[in-house]
Amino acid sequence: MKTKSIFLTMALVTTCLLSGCSGLTRSVIETDLGDSGNLAKSRLKQHVYTLASDEFHGRAAGSEYAQMAADYIVNQFTEIGIKPYFGDTYLQPFNMPLSRKNYQNIVGIIRGNDPDLKDEYIVVGAHYDAIGSLFGIINNGADDNASGTAALIELAQELKRNESELGRSVILIAFDHEEAGIHGSTHFIFDPQAPLENIKLMIGIDMIGYYQAYGAVKYFGTGTIQKGNEIILNPEIIPEGLNVSVKEFESHPLSGTDTWPFALRKIPTLFVQTGTIKSPYHTPSDEAHLLDYDGMTLITTHLKDVVLAFSRDSDYEASGKIAQKHRIRERMRYGVSANLGHTYHDYTVGGREDAAFSFGAGLMSQINFGVFGIRPEIYYDRIQAYNPSGTTITNNITVPLTLILQTPVKFFNEIDLFAGGYYSYRFDGKQGNQAIDFEKTFTRHEGGITFGWDCYLKPFKFGNTWRIALTDFTRFANADNAHIRNITIYATITYTF
Repeated sequence: MKTKSIFLTMALVTTCLLSGCSGLTRSVIETDLGDSGNLAKSRLKQHVYTLASDEFHGRAAGSEYAQMAADYIVNQFTEIGIKPYFGDTYLQPFNMPLSRKNYQNIVGIIRGNDPDLKDEYIVVGAHYDAIGSLFGIINNGADDNASGTAALIELAQELKRNESELGRSVILIAFDHEEAGIHGSTHFIFDPQAPLENIKLMIGIDMIGYYQAYGAVKYFGTGTIQKGNEIILNPEIIPEGLNVSVKEFESHPLSGTDTWPFALRKIPTLFVQTGTIKSPYHTPSDEAHLLDYDGMTLITTHLKDVVLAFSRDSDYEASGKIAQKHRIRERMRYGVSANLGHTYHDYTVGGREDAAFSFGAGLMSQINFGVFGIRPEIYYDRIQAYNPSGTTITNNITVPLTLILQTPVKFFNEIDLFAGGYYSYRFDGKQGNQAIDFEKTFTRHEGGITFGWDCYLKPFKFGNTWRIALTDFTRFANADNAHIRNITIYATITYTF
């Protein structure tokens, strides 16, 4: 699973190194799975122990060890009898700019049998790459995401065994290069070899190895489907001993998985996971012996019946709703912003004063036209700047208007570059303990240029803003024939809705 909190990952690694957590053990209560369940459990265990072994060295994307994992998955699909999606090959190779490494998705298909539904598709995917080694220590990625990959292989076997019951066709994808930016699923969605409107549902399996630790498997995204809860929570398909919880939408702003590129194309998605907080993912302790294979077996059994049910549902409809974090490039966007930073007086001759703390808050709106946009805003600013005659503090109403250049939608993050102008009206102020004289000494009006960048971690936006005045703060030059102009630099956080 891709997580943007690099600091959290480093902290976890450090903790593990200091505590020797590679030797952790965990007590898992055995479940009576029956003969078929025990066989499935044995297969799941085999897949995880293979993919998350030291021999595979953490399966870093683009490495020879990722190639070993790809070969293993291809062999499993072949033995099960899954047909290659691309005619004579399972492989969907792709490259990344500025990289000489080669990456590849592994894609198979089981054809549906309903004449009216067989040309529609349910995609089931799991990423098989992990983070490799860090500081020379292997991170085997058992939960993240050998668990999901093992479930994908087992699900392929169960669906193949029950293929006569399939209405819609099922595309099975082991995605590459998820950890460093969700690139494998992004590549597939831009080259799906089938009309996107025929892909009716995407189910992503990512980190399902800690069922007993959480007491439930979670399905995120049921709100994207008209009857999502009804099918997933149908007691007739929930195996005994499994607790299933549902949430309408994916909501965590700092994480993402392979559902993301599908959701951006308005395809309904379900993200299946046991959880992240209690999992040692992205650390050397993410080892095969710690996983709950009974729980994984129950989850995979339920997934099989969920896929079969959705494949046969002739009344299936998308709800038209998507998660806030998946809303990208809406035509209109609004938000509430807070700015923290500093301002200094810049002299047209002779340098500048030291910076002083400033802050502001206001409303943001944005109108998008593809990768371009227009952003009108209005703020209250409290601008403070040091001055030899006494610190100046002004209260302002500021109205920026900027043009936006946005990253294309194929990227995981939305990053905006913006530039434009602003007007600011000073309605109050003081210098030292004296009220500012706007009639004789200082000006009320300020105009200038503004520019900066911001990055969206839905529903939040973080960035930096520069404002450089082109008009003078004072009405007269000082003894050095210099005029004062303000320069303000802000760190900005915006909540968008």
